[in-house]
Amino acid sequence: MKQSPLILSVLCLIFVAGCKPTPKSSENELVFDMDRPLDEVVIHLDGEPDRLNPCLSVNVYSRAVFDQLFLYLLNVNPVTLEFEPALAISRPKVSPIEAGPYAGGLSYEFEIHPQAVWDDGSPVTGHDFAFTLKAVLNTKVPAVAYRPYLSYIKDVVVDPGNPKKFTVYYSQQYMLGEEVVGALLPVLPAYLFDPEGILADIPFAVMADEAQQAALDQEKLQRFADAFTGEAMNRSPGTVDGCGPYDLVSWETGQRLVLKRKDNWWGDKLANKYTQLTAYPAQLTFKPIPDPNTASIALKDGQIDVLSNLPPNLFEEIKASPFVNERYNFFTPSSLVNTFLYVNTRSPKLSDKKVRQALANAIDVQELIEAAYEGYGEPYTSPVHPSSSYYNKDLKAIAYNPEKAIALLNEAGWKDSNNNGVVDKMIDGELVEMDLEYKLTAGRELSQTIAQLIKDQARRAGFNITLTAQEFNTLNQDMKSGNYELAIGAKSISPTLWEPKQNFHSEGDNRTGWSTPESDALIDRIQVTIDEKERNRLYLELQAMLYDELPWIYLLVPTGRVIVHKRFEATTTPIFPGIAYKHLQLKPH
Repeated sequence: MKQSPLILSVLCLIFVAGCKPTPKSSENELVFDMDRPLDEVVIHLDGEPDRLNPCLSVNVYSRAVFDQLFLYLLNVNPVTLEFEPALAISRPKVSPIEAGPYAGGLSYEFEIHPQAVWDDGSPVTGHDFAFTLKAVLNTKVPAVAYRPYLSYIKDVVVDPGNPKKFTVYYSQQYMLGEEVVGALLPVLPAYLFDPEGILADIPFAVMADEAQQAALDQEKLQRFADAFTGEAMNRSPGTVDGCGPYDLVSWETGQRLVLKRKDNWWGDKLANKYTQLTAYPAQLTFKPIPDPNTASIALKDGQIDVLSNLPPNLFEEIKASPFVNERYNFFTPSSLVNTFLYVNTRSPKLSDKKVRQALANAIDVQELIEAAYEGYGEPYTSPVHPSSSYYNKDLKAIAYNPEKAIALLNEAGWKDSNNNGVVDKMIDGELVEMDLEYKLTAGRELSQTIAQLIKDQARRAGFNITLTAQEFNTLNQDMKSGNYELAIGAKSISPTLWEPKQNFHSEGDNRTGWSTPESDALIDRIQVTIDEKERNRLYLELQAMLYDELPWIYLLVPTGRVIVHKRFEATTTPIFPGIAYKHLQLKPH
């Protein structure tokens, strides 16, 4: 899902909790009549964060919170979708490596802002950056989602004369080199996340080489991993702490996470020049409310300031509320998100691509868009956003065709031999019915609506689908372990380059289980292809391969739906969740 700096009014700076403004008009009187501080933003999340350690979580709700606590070297501008410096003073100096053990690779030179400090007053340095990557590379740490991206990084060398400067060495060219180094992970404070200094004396090059790492003291590495995955470094105020503008004050599971803006934060002096260091609200309060009906009621009561990802039917319905219309603005930005079905290709029922193709033909995507999304969406055919220059436009959205679905099932040996309306097949001497379990997140009406529509549609082709609703984190764990057959999926799409390794490579966080030597080799080639024209050709080839194999069954790309209280200036973005929380600026009143 892509702001130029906003100017904070002097009046906003002198507001204190409980202060009531003098209204300039009846509209202002409505908008600014609050029973809580005006510069507190209450934000709805439709799921609970699992943890706030950025190296361990791929949960979008966690990221919504920890992105306010930590800083990346670089970040994507929410409007232009271009990389900009954040913790770094500039984008890196990139140089080819002509000689030495990394000849043929690239080096990336960064410098961290001289003013950047941790909360104890110590400087943020290249050693902290190196520590962050070493923590992920520690094979005892369950960071499988991030490790594949770091595979080409061979060393990080900190300037002995200025620890704010450091150089990252790649053994070969990598299309996402700058993005991985600058924006994959925020920089963590080593003094908080490694208080024993276990990783401090281990050279980066040793941690980056699994064979050399295996020769280290494994008990120490395990001790680090146990602490790093523990409660303190994932949930606790005072430990889950970065160099960003906010502190975690409290986390009441299922109720709220409260972040307060730091007094005299070092980034304030640079915010006029660096958009990514802009942070206006005095407090960010995140409220996890999985049930959208409950969330919409809270909005109607004025208890929430920002609500995104509301189901389309409720989004349309809530516009009719006079209370909401007087106090809130509605936005429908383009959305860098895709919705799809995960298919567990390890299942004997789903291992044949013809079965997966049959299921795709048995789903009426246009009905999903109209019935579940109120028209807020469009079909698509690959993990790449349709607006991308390298989206494979030769691939056509699979039209609803139950007759073709039945024919494909028959070709794969699945027929309704007992006339019960469900196709079946002899597998290992046993008659197996095409009974499939479809897992979805509990408490989400939109997910339930989509699932029920798919169940009813697929039944016409001989699929018998059972729906199982689970709490989000339980479902996420089942997905990681492969304990599912079908599951609803949604992912944020990169505004820059597509990196397919995590989702589709045998060495990635591949939840469908599908990969081939050919697809792995193609993904490996994409990773090291710097030439844009050639890389785009390879992108098209991989998209065609995935379209044929269908480890994901593509449903739709939804349009964003964001509601923001009118007392804030808000700039929407295609990047999920559609709004930049730190950039919400209180209007003059």
